[in-house]
Amino acid sequence: MMKNRSKVYQKVVMVLMAVILMAGSFASLSPVAANQGHGNGQAEQKEKSDGAPHGPKRAIEDVIVVDSTSFEIDFDKTYPEGLDINRMIDVEVELADETVVEPELTDYHVSSEDRSLVTVEHGNDDLDGLAGTLSINGFEIDFDYVEEEEDRFSLDIFHTNDIHSKINNFGKMSAFINEKGEEADNHLFLDAGDIFSGNAVVDLQDGEPIVELLNEMGLDAMAIGNHEFDYGQEAFAAREEQADFDWLSANMEVVDEDIAIQQPEPYQIYEIDGVDVGIFSLTQNPPATSPSGIVGLEFHDYVETAEEYSYLQDETDILIALTHIGNNADKHLAENVDFFDVIIGGHSHTRVFEEEIVNGTPVVQAGSDSLFVGHFNLEFDGTDVTFNDYYLQDVEELTDVNQGVQDMVDAYNAEAEELLEEVVGYTNTGLYRDARYTRDTSLGNFITDAMKDALNADMAMTNNGGIRANIEEGDIKAADIYTVEPFGNELSEMEITGEDLKDVIEYSFSRSNSIDLQTSGLTYTIYTNEDGEYVDADLFVDGEPIDESETYTLVTNNFMAEGGSGYDFSAADIIQQEAGYITNAMFQLMDDIMNAEGALDYEDGEGRITIEEAN
Repeated sequence: MMKNRSKVYQKVVMVLMAVILMAGSFASLSPVAANQGHGNGQAEQKEKSDGAPHGPKRAIEDVIVVDSTSFEIDFDKTYPEGLDINRMIDVEVELADETVVEPELTDYHVSSEDRSLVTVEHGNDDLDGLAGTLSINGFEIDFDYVEEEEDRFSLDIFHTNDIHSKINNFGKMSAFINEKGEEADNHLFLDAGDIFSGNAVVDLQDGEPIVELLNEMGLDAMAIGNHEFDYGQEAFAAREEQADFDWLSANMEVVDEDIAIQQPEPYQIYEIDGVDVGIFSLTQNPPATSPSGIVGLEFHDYVETAEEYSYLQDETDILIALTHIGNNADKHLAENVDFFDVIIGGHSHTRVFEEEIVNGTPVVQAGSDSLFVGHFNLEFDGTDVTFNDYYLQDVEELTDVNQGVQDMVDAYNAEAEELLEEVVGYTNTGLYRDARYTRDTSLGNFITDAMKDALNADMAMTNNGGIRANIEEGDIKAADIYTVEPFGNELSEMEITGEDLKDVIEYSFSRSNSIDLQTSGLTYTIYTNEDGEYVDADLFVDGEPIDESETYTLVTNNFMAEGGSGYDFSAADIIQQEAGYITNAMFQLMDDIMNAEGALDYEDGEGRITIEEAN
């Protein structure tokens, strides 16, 4: 019994002694001097100015941030194992954005080699991906577990193509590019060509409105597209001079120094935050446009041209191909040239909703007519470039508007209303379509003459359904031309045999037992039975019977060339799918006739098309 009492007495004494010693230690605590810490190997330690935390605390000489879930404390005295760490320290984390977090301490370990070193774990509140200041009993140390991205260059690209003068969505597009561009570290706005042709508001001023708008929107560079030549070479030169953005083409060569168009730059290198970003460009070969627009120019092979500039991969950190050659040609380019980090395409109006990876190269395109804006991000780590976050933004879904840009659009639209009322010609005879289902008409003959002359083809044809109104005698206004052809159809040029051409003529009549094709260069007679059904046809080119084995150049509208109304030109060889707008061809021929004769006069029916009953 005495031995047991003695042991109890000894334990009580020891507990009392421990309490006295601890009390003495706490009483002697003083503010901690600002010593050098080691968080992440380079952390800076600071000293809090506010008072000591509540409760008994042990003095701290140093703190080392071990990793995102633990830190090591160097106390000024040995740490008694078993003493609750939560009572000994107050821990607080202030993140870089000034958010305060109080980590939950989950465990601790006293070093067996140096019992003043205690490793504290806080696994439930780890600091992975965060940066800020760790404060323990007023001792502060910085930490940074954000991924080392400061050495990674980030560039967001916004891209459009084949805008074709469609400016009404520019307010929304601009707001989107501005908002997302401000969120990005760096950004460029690029266009893959064909900003012109397709809207009277722009076309009547030879493209001036759209260039001014793209200047305002901050376009950086554009690939020269085939429709950039539609207004003629003087207008091309004037619009390039007006532009604040670069017009680029590596495979376009000026071979006649006397023309208005100057040799374009093949590429441009932009230095952005110390990173060299190269934009290399290609133009359709040959450009689908009026021949007069490309006199004195030559265009070269895509792959061969790109290979000539292979040295750019050594002179740039990021190299982008900005092309106007079509999606299939882009993929062919990627298959044969492997040094582009991405190919941004145009011309084929392809909506690429998910990047196509060809030979390791992403190939993208953003549709047409200002309906979409493409976006992707490129990161450069000093060695490699990664492609990220590609998507097409549907402009229809956007709500925010850059009002400054939209005000410019509205002003141009209002101005165009006046321009459409401008008198551009005169006709004594009027131009009519009324008899188009039984014979050729004056309006049908004028339209097809314009189509044929625009591309110097053997013949031209257009369907009656595309001729929408008459032009009465008297003054001809610009609006009249756009009323006659309101669809924005383009010229399609092809090579076709006489035999296949006759099949087209047979189909055109048989589909409704009436004339459907107005023509130029080609005249034809349909032979019918007593029920008015097709029996045969005679076709003549420049007054000579067609040779069914001979090949002819034919111009039609792209609606028919693509199978509209059931027309089948699959046996023909397409030379140019979209070679300029029919309205532009009409304006051009009208100007020529007005200058030569003073009036645009046609007889209403010249005998180009007749229907006879077969013998």
